[in-house]
Amino acid sequence: MCTNRDLLSPEPCQDSFATIKSTSRNCELHMLVFDACITKSGTTPKGETDLVKLQRIGSHLFLDRMPDPFLSLCLVPTKYPLRTPPSFRHAADEIQIGLPALMSTYSDAYFTLLANWLNDCDLNHPDCYLKAIPSKKGLALPTKLLDVGSSASQQSILLCSSTSLGLKGEDTRYIALSHPWGDSRHNNHFSTTATNVSPRLTSGIAISSLPKTFKDAVSVTRALGIRYLWIDSLCIVQGPQGDFETEAQKMETVFSLAYCVIAASSASGTSSGFLSSRPQRKSVALNLSANSGKGDVGDSEDNNAMVYVCEAIDNFQTDVIDGPLNQRGWVLQERALARRTIYFTERQTYFDNQSSFLGDPNFPQVALTSSKGGKIRLYESLYKTYSRLQFTRAYDRPIAIAGLEQRLVAAFDTRGGYGIFDRVPFFGRSLLWTCEEPGGMRRIEFPEEGLGRYRVPPSWSWMAYTGAIGFMDLPFEGVHWLEDDVRSPWGAAVWEMSLDTSGSGNSTASSMWHTGRTDQDNNLSGKGRRLVVELKVAEKKIKWDAGQRPTGRDDAKELRVVAVGRRKSKSNKPARALEHHVLVVVGIGGWTDSGGRRIYQRVGVGSLPGDWITHNEQEEEISIF
Repeated sequence: MCTNRDLLSPEPCQDSFATIKSTSRNCELHMLVFDACITKSGTTPKGETDLVKLQRIGSHLFLDRMPDPFLSLCLVPTKYPLRTPPSFRHAADEIQIGLPALMSTYSDAYFTLLANWLNDCDLNHPDCYLKAIPSKKGLALPTKLLDVGSSASQQSILLCSSTSLGLKGEDTRYIALSHPWGDSRHNNHFSTTATNVSPRLTSGIAISSLPKTFKDAVSVTRALGIRYLWIDSLCIVQGPQGDFETEAQKMETVFSLAYCVIAASSASGTSSGFLSSRPQRKSVALNLSANSGKGDVGDSEDNNAMVYVCEAIDNFQTDVIDGPLNQRGWVLQERALARRTIYFTERQTYFDNQSSFLGDPNFPQVALTSSKGGKIRLYESLYKTYSRLQFTRAYDRPIAIAGLEQRLVAAFDTRGGYGIFDRVPFFGRSLLWTCEEPGGMRRIEFPEEGLGRYRVPPSWSWMAYTGAIGFMDLPFEGVHWLEDDVRSPWGAAVWEMSLDTSGSGNSTASSMWHTGRTDQDNNLSGKGRRLVVELKVAEKKIKWDAGQRPTGRDDAKELRVVAVGRRKSKSNKPARALEHHVLVVVGIGGWTDSGGRRIYQRVGVGSLPGDWITHNEQEEEISIF
């Protein structure tokens, strides 16, 4: 394993663990392999005679049967053009150019690297880069931006109203920060409020007063040569008499129109920062000389490049996707709508223009070319993921995904809100969400004083509850959707929806957009059917939203079911003989709606045999709120 040929060959190489252990005392390379065997969880051989089998794939060395890189390789040119021995040229062409040691996060070289990533993307990925914000209806700069200046020596930044800046062309470029606020007991949220917004607009904000995460964001923005920065807690006026109600509905454009998003993935809150020093990794230089002997490690006059074997630290899944920042509910929307993002993690920095939701920098362009089944799986995956994320304020759950939902509604050429899409086949399937939260879901308590800001979602929406959801697993072509049995609140509305497919990400919705709105009726209407079997029999096929039967509802006469769809039959069986997919609802006191229909609320879903429920003459018109 000590030979350069062995490690750089695409063919597997191996040694016994005992040999590696023994030679590690005198060989830096074997010491690196030995240490990796010990420190990487689950990779320590069981016995001294066990073989350690490594194979190079591109720039990484993989241990036999392990999915993550065991060690990594990087090539450092010392001169250009690059010359390498013919015997190793095939490997040199496949190994990424880089440095074995990580650059300081505050060094000029580090910031130059970040700028070069974006410049390269500007030139080669036109879908990721808006040279200027198009002057089309519905597209505009964020209401407020932070002017960070053009010099690193400036000691303050200025909160600005974007309409007063008169920006055009490339001047409209801004950076958006995605970050955790953190526990207020340990982090200075430094929010803009109705009481301090005026001095911040006129006199600016001293950089020395900013919490560290915001200071780091200013440093990165300046280093990238961008003048404007957007930070939610500074650019949205928080608290009483603030503008969160209107600004939160603009998140769709704030992140999709940003020149780049910077994600503070290593920050625990506003005070922790994300440009902290990172642990250095061990590395060993290999000799690329065509005449190198076994065990040779070091430089050579016969070539002008060095290959280093390094500790593997590339793990985007662990560092970013599964990282703490991505567990926040607001971040899914930020990540999905961003055209490209630089992620600052504890171990290293990642640049990615394919990590936006489903690798779509113009979310959800992928939906426009998907089949109906593909669209359904897309929103199911999105909502299942989102429902498992965390919120400091549970009542933010509906609004923190409203921007993504607007995009999906437009892309599906339909109507909707609160996690539900109108029209077959989306309506019935999205209504039939299921509780996947151990112990059941709980209704969110929305603040009474914020009813203008936080519209309380209806019981038929999973956004009204805390906890994880799933969806009933129904065959795509095996369900007959009962459009006369359950009707959406959008059915009789005048509807206008347009989607700009030019890459601008523009979408506009009519007044029938529901999530977060307060001026629309959002009741479902439908046919309430009674159970004709005992509830203890029926509930074997019911999944309760609260994890158990509603308290005090022991009598089947207290419940109704609303048939959303039924299984298709190839033998023309009557409806009574077919399985029905239903919402389970209970009455809310003696309340009735404006049409005199009794009001019910959802408590579960199920798939019931048709002969367990009433039909035709025994149905009643009900309203579900």
